[in-house]
Amino acid sequence: MLEDGSVQDVVLVTQLPSDSWFEGFALRPNGKILTSRLDEPELYTFRAEDPESTPELLYNFEEHANGLINVCPLPGVTDTYLVLSAIVDLVNIQFEEFIVWRVTLSPDDSSPPEVTKITQVENTGFTIGLVPISDRVVLMPDAFKNCIWRLDIETGDVTLLVADDTMKAPPGDGNWFGLNRIRVAEDFLWFTNTSAGRLCRIPIERIDDAQVAIRTTGPVQVVSSDIPHCDGLALARDQTAVYTCSYMDGHVWKVSIDPPTGKGTTSVVMRNLASPTAVELAYVNDEPKLFIVCCGEIEMGWFVQDDQDPWREIANINSAVTVTAVTVEETVEST
Repeated sequence: MLEDGSVQDVVLVTQLPSDSWFEGFALRPNGKILTSRLDEPELYTFRAEDPESTPELLYNFEEHANGLINVCPLPGVTDTYLVLSAIVDLVNIQFEEFIVWRVTLSPDDSSPPEVTKITQVENTGFTIGLVPISDRVVLMPDAFKNCIWRLDIETGDVTLLVADDTMKAPPGDGNWFGLNRIRVAEDFLWFTNTSAGRLCRIPIERIDDAQVAIRTTGPVQVVSSDIPHCDGLALARDQTAVYTCSYMDGHVWKVSIDPPTGKGTTSVVMRNLASPTAVELAYVNDEPKLFIVCCGEIEMGWFVQDDQDPWREIANINSAVTVTAVTVEETVEST
């Protein structure tokens, strides 16, 4: 339970190897989660609410990438996802050769995933995520070019949705990332700026154009500027609260929002986590359930953990954890 009681059901995802870095996270119809590994090109599934559940390695993209940036469900189809792969250098903070894949899973995972290449994404900086708007249009935040791209997965065309100074990382050592996570509601697009510690929203509208789907209708509104090193973004259904986490300080923030004004008040609602990087909010029988993924002991080029290791207080596995690998045959269609 969160400290303020706003979410009674909180799931700490502790089954993953503690020397790994996971960013992508999607809830599946069968009750499992699908998660993508940044420091290896691996896709896993398991039951997050079962502490004895062993992560199952569903697919390895090693022939095309060395890391997976993000994963998201594809609207209109069951148990089908988009996966963003890349060549990543976590020490030197370099990312390139982005590819978007379609991955279709079987309900009981008895069959290998069906994997299809959709497109290689060109001329972007650091494409850090995928957020579907429709079964055809996906938004891609770019942490290095300070903008949000619109991807048409039928044609592979990439066009600019919005760019703004609020998406830029501030000057200074260690400020590697600006724009990070985005979420889209009916009337606003929400985003975080990691190095600036900022939460913002942009008014939007859906349009009857299958290739465009969405456009902005007003300027960026700053909701909060006191969430440094934020990662992950979960938006309450009524847009009165946002949850994000500090991978540096090991806690979860709640930003309480006044919808008419867009002004937010920030509070810490969970503490003593090790490198939390992803949050996902689901509703079960109209009650919120918050999933939190922690990365444990791994060190990245943009931060180094100190000697304190709260991960061991909550994790039931360590770097010696084993996973079950499934041999699969890839089907790739080039565009």
